[in-house]
Parts: sequence; structure tokens; C-alpha cells
Amino acid sequence: MSTKHFIKVINKRLTLEQVWIPFRRGSLEGWLSYDEGWTLCDGVILLPPHPHFAGSMDNNVIKSLAIFLSEAGFLTLRFNYPGVGASSIDLPKGISSLEYWNTVEEKQLFEEAIQPTLVVLTHLNQSLESKLKSIHLLGYSFGAMVALRVAERVSSISSVTAISLPWISRYQYDFLKNVFCPKLFINGKRDFTFVPTVYNEAWQWVTEPKKMKSLDSDHFFRKQEEELGKEVLSFLLNL
Repeated sequence: MSTKHFIKVINKRLTLEQVWIPFRRGSLEGWLSYDEGWTLCDGVILLPPHPHFAGSMDNNVIKSLAIFLSEAGFLTLRFNYPGVGASSIDLPKGISSLEYWNTVEEKQLFEEAIQPTLVVLTHLNQSLESKLKSIHLLGYSFGAMVALRVAERVSSISSVTAISLPWISRYQYDFLKNVFCPKLFINGKRDFTFVPTVYNEAWQWVTEPKKMKSLDSDHFFRKQEEELGKEVLSFLLNL
């Protein structure tokens, strides 16, 4: 795929491979996770939450699902947005990456997260196209919104899993009428970003096939990662 920087074996078969994906004048840091014996499988790209809210590829939801799904036979790729972890970013002098991402959130500049995601998707396609049957997106919180917006543009995406998508009044959801792949939404029943009135109005925009699953959790799914993984795996295996 890309230049190998570090590889470690989790168990007898599961391997983690650190990768660097060229982006603008730098690179994005990522981790591939896969079964050493895989020859033909589905790929899953995992999009982390906002950098202000534990938004790295080492977030508990993203990291645990990457391992869980790769142990089930999927090839997974999680990555850091520009300016997060070791992913590079080119900013004006005096502007920190956290200030940059705060502006992204305040002004809803989703393009700043969509573009690196598209680069990751293209890189995975070009590197492993002959071995991947399909590519799915899985996003958590802010990453869920980004994943859905990427799927609006890229018709070849096989499915989107949106975990803890914020259903709040400051966002617009009418773009979801253009996302035609199968979609699984998972929210916690105690999620502070889930506003029932917003959800009830926005759900009408979501095209079929679609599924909403509510778990007894808050926004963060701490200590419930395995339950979350089983829901996602069931969805992917029954597409």
C-alpha cells in the first residue's frame, strides 16, 4: 500500500500496519488492520470524531471497532485528520491546529475533513482495488457527519455506519436525501447530542435503505465497545 513504517502482530493472524498517505504538502497518519491470510474482503475506513472531543484514530470507539472488524475478516483503515497526531497540516503562523479545527466546527467547514477522507479513500482504492470487494465508511460523532457527506459524493461507497451522529438544530440534514447506500445509525439513549425533535424532522430526509439502532448508552459508548461492534458487524454481514 504506502510505505510501511511500523508493523506489529496482535495475535497469530491479526496485523497492524502503520501507513502514511500523501496529502497536500505532507501526509496523513493511519493504521491498517487485517488478517494476514486475507485475499479478498471488504474494506472499512473509520472516521474519528472532532479533534476537540478525543478526535483521533485512537478514540475508544474508532480503535476498538477497527480491531473488532478486522478480527471478523474485514480490512480496516483508521486515520488522523490533518493536524491531529502525526498527520501534518500547513497553517498560518500563530494558528494552532486546535484553533483551526475549532473554526471548522463553528463554521461547519466539513470540506476540511471531507478532502482528507477522499484522499484516504482514493489511496485505498488504488492500492488494494484488485483485492477489495467493496469499501464501507464508518464514522463516529463528527466523523459520522463527514462519512455521510463523503457518501453523498461517492456513489461507489457500499454502506455507511453513523455512530453518535449529532442530531442537533445547528446542522442541516437535507443532504441525506442524496445518500443512497445502505445506512446504519447508532445512537445512545442518553446521548446529549440526540434531540428527538430534530431527529424526527431530519429522519424524513434519510433515504432507504436505512436503520436506526438505539443502545443503552451515552454519546461515548465506554465499556460498550463490544456491544457496538456486534451491531456494526451484523449490519455489514447482512448487506
